[in-house]
Amino acid sequence: MKKRTLRFKLVAGGIMAVLIPLIVVGLFSVNKASDALTDGAKQQSTAIARDLAALTQAVMANEVKFIGELAGLAVTRAALTRLAEAGPDGAEMAALTAQMAATMGRNSGDYEAVVAIDRDGKVVADGIGGKTIGIGLKDRDYFTAAKEGRTIIGTPAKSKSSGKPIAGVCAPVTDVGGRFIGAIAVIMKLDAISEKLTSVKVGQTGYPFLVGRDGVALAHPKSELILEINFSQVKGMEAIARRAMAGETGVEDYVFEGTTKIASFAPVPLTGWSLVVTQNRSEFMAAAHAIRNMILIVGGIFLVVTILAVLWFARSITLPINRIIEGLNDGSDQVAAASSQISASGQSMAEGASEQAASIEETSSSLEEMSSMTRQNADNSNQADHLMKETNQVVGQANDAMGRLTLSMGEITKASEETSKIIKTIDEIAFQTNLLALNAAVEAARAGEAGAGFAVVADEVRNLAMRSAEAAKNTAELIEGTVRKVKDGSDLVNQTAESFAGVATNSAKVGDLVSEIAAASNEQAQGIGQINIAVTEMDKVTQQNAANAEESASAAEEMNAQAEQMSAMVNDLMVVVGGTEGQQSSGGRPSQPATRRSSGLQKPAAGRSPKALASVKAKEVKPEQVIPLDDDDFADF
Repeated sequence: MKKRTLRFKLVAGGIMAVLIPLIVVGLFSVNKASDALTDGAKQQSTAIARDLAALTQAVMANEVKFIGELAGLAVTRAALTRLAEAGPDGAEMAALTAQMAATMGRNSGDYEAVVAIDRDGKVVADGIGGKTIGIGLKDRDYFTAAKEGRTIIGTPAKSKSSGKPIAGVCAPVTDVGGRFIGAIAVIMKLDAISEKLTSVKVGQTGYPFLVGRDGVALAHPKSELILEINFSQVKGMEAIARRAMAGETGVEDYVFEGTTKIASFAPVPLTGWSLVVTQNRSEFMAAAHAIRNMILIVGGIFLVVTILAVLWFARSITLPINRIIEGLNDGSDQVAAASSQISASGQSMAEGASEQAASIEETSSSLEEMSSMTRQNADNSNQADHLMKETNQVVGQANDAMGRLTLSMGEITKASEETSKIIKTIDEIAFQTNLLALNAAVEAARAGEAGAGFAVVADEVRNLAMRSAEAAKNTAELIEGTVRKVKDGSDLVNQTAESFAGVATNSAKVGDLVSEIAAASNEQAQGIGQINIAVTEMDKVTQQNAANAEESASAAEEMNAQAEQMSAMVNDLMVVVGGTEGQQSSGGRPSQPATRRSSGLQKPAAGRSPKALASVKAKEVKPEQVIPLDDDDFADF
């Protein structure tokens, strides 16, 4: 029975291997892409609803702030206070009416009216020419909230004058004592907000609309639905209306006028309204459907390309395999020849590995001795470094002592100079005393006998002054000699201090060099220790290589038997590839070609290969890498 060929198996298996994962991945990708795009579109729609709701919130907040500022004006408080105390007549009410008229003039497009309400809920002034004066608003929810001190946006309603949707915003007015005296109200036109919202477009079919607290449409592209339709009562929209009225944020599917839609909604907290953004589901899911169709098209194209590639791949495999079968027939004979060469080479390698192991063992012993000597040198260097540090401390202390001695000699020199100045002062005093004694002798001579005694005293004083001058002269000469000697001694002390400073500097340099030598010795000891460890590991590896070489020699002997098994395997391979058994020779092997190919095997060289030599050279460690030295550090030697 003829078996299936390898080409048929590769083609069938390749197509199935691609088709099944492609179908699984395609379905998974379509579902995931659809879900991801749907979630992304829902998030984007929800973000639009939130943004529009925030915009509406900001607009209404500005209106509430504006009406609060209008109610807080001094003219408003004065007019309503006057009204509560004396009646509606007076300049205050006229000023308030003018203020409201000016407000209407600036905001006529947004407001239908601006009115002032007394504390009983009656309109007493407005900005539209008094058209609303006298109307009672006490039952309005926004006036009721104002009496309670709150400012709210009232329930929207249809204007009786224009027929358009309006909403009142009312703020309380109090007197200086905080009592409620009235309110200011603005009647807003909601069509302005509706125009701003409906101008926003979402795709081709999407649009936003505004829903009130009771589910009534407050803004919608279809103006005929505003204040006329209650979405909570529209079939198919009950769920989305209920969630919107509850102030929730989310996305819902619903049906409106027979069209399936998807809507996102977000609340406007200040008013209790809800902003809804709706879009047809077909347009909403258009991107997901486009991705699904693209995946299907790409998958079909990929399947066709894969089938062609598998056919080419199967052909490219079977042709070389047929050639390989022929080569294997030659290879089985060549393996037998090569096994004998490998056996001989393995024996030679085992002998060389044994010799190498003996050499490495001797090298390891020598390195252990070098490691011991290097460690001893490192210890001696550390001791020398410690002694140099102590010497540096002693030299530093001597240098400090010389500095203090220099300062002391300077102070002695200054004291000698001061003493010299004192001697000069004594000399001057003796000179002046001598002059006084001469003057006294002259005066005694003029006095005659009456001044004889005074003359004797003057003569003694002059003798004393001369002796003092002589003593001061001798003392000055001695002190000048002493000052010169002190100065010479101070110079010698300064020179000695400079010499000590030089000794300290050189000692510090020597200490630094000894520290570097100690550090280098420690690094050298560590490096030699690492080399010793590496040589020990090399010894182990060499012993292992010797054992492996012997095992390789025995394994080569088994290759001959395996060559016979290879012939049987080649026959099995021919059955797998071609579906038929090959022709065998009488020896049990497949028939061989007449010409034999060269085995390409050569006897291994006795020495190491260039690559191995380069690897060993790259691993060599130079001495300067173990002990880094800088010639500039020895410049003083």
